[in-house]
Amino acid sequence: MDLEAHFQNLASLNINPDEVENEQHAKAFNSLFAIVEILSKENIAQKEQIQMLRDEINLLKGEQTKPNIRGSKKKDDISSEQERNQRKPQKTGNLIQE
Repeated sequence: MDLEAHFQNLASLNINPDEVENEQHAKAFNSLFAIVEILSKENIAQKEQIQMLRDEINLLKGEQTKPNIRGSKKKDDISSEQERNQRKPQKTGNLIQE
C-alpha cells in the first residue's frame, strides 16, 4: 500500500485521541501520531535527496538525468466536437462562361 492509501485508511477509522477514555492511551496515541508524521516527512525528504544524488551520479557518468515531466497546463476544453457539429456553408463553384 502506498502512503496515501494508509492515510485514507486511517481517516476512515475515525479515531480521535482526545476522546480516548484512558489518559495514558490518549498520550500514547498523540505521541505515536507525532512520530509517524515526523518519520513520513523525513522519508519524503530522503527520497527527494536520493533522486537528486542519483541524477548527479548519472550526470557525472555522462548519462541523462531523470526527465522533469510537467503536467498539462491546459484547462480549456480542447475538444473539436462543436466544430465538427457546426454546419459549413456550401461551396458554390463560380464558373466563368465564355
